[in-house]
Amino acid sequence: MIDFAKTLYTRHSSVIHAYISMTSGSAGRLVLSLVYFICIANGLSIAEFGLFATASAAGIMISRVLAFGFMSPLYRVATVKPLLVGTYSAGFAVGALLSLPLIAILCLAAYYAVFARDIALLVFLALMAAEILCWRGLEVVVIVLNGLGRFGRAALLVVIGTGIRTAAALVFSLSQSASLGTWSLFYLGANLLALVIAIVWFFPKVRFRWRPCAVHSAAGRIRFRSWVPRCCSTSSLN
Repeated sequence: MIDFAKTLYTRHSSVIHAYISMTSGSAGRLVLSLVYFICIANGLSIAEFGLFATASAAGIMISRVLAFGFMSPLYRVATVKPLLVGTYSAGFAVGALLSLPLIAILCLAAYYAVFARDIALLVFLALMAAEILCWRGLEVVVIVLNGLGRFGRAALLVVIGTGIRTAAALVFSLSQSASLGTWSLFYLGANLLALVIAIVWFFPKVRFRWRPCAVHSAAGRIRFRSWVPRCCSTSSLN
């Protein structure tokens, strides 16, 4: 039985190591998230904590509009054709810029429909920027790293990002002016720092090239499906 286990491990060691790398990031994030929520709960009142959780959830949903769902093709090309990551990253950046007006409209609609009576507009926008631009941007880097098979770096980035937010929550809980407005600044700063670290130190060293139509390769054919404006006949699907 022991020999069989050793043989099985030898045959699938790379898969086992990759799985451990991926799950270690989730385990570290779980522990840090526990401390994170305890600190926020101690720093905010029950009502403010509920407003923050609701606004954060709204930001997570709206963040799916960023780049019109172009994250899926970016992950796919990182998996099957890593040489095109630079081209598709440029496409994602352009898509993200084009989606900002729609994101702004959705944020304002959500604010005036749900949050206008309870949260100041600037506080709400700070929370939205943290979720939609900063944390979603970090998730893009994590997905690209996973697509390239760099599971250890992806897991480490998740732990670092969560750790930064946890440290911000800890400092906030110890501060004298513990309010939702103050926490929104801490939250935005922590997520922005995590995004900068992700882009500067973790994103693969690639050359950004903007090609709005199709990209061909000898081994296979992966099409860059444009979204807005439609310079090709089809649009990107998430």
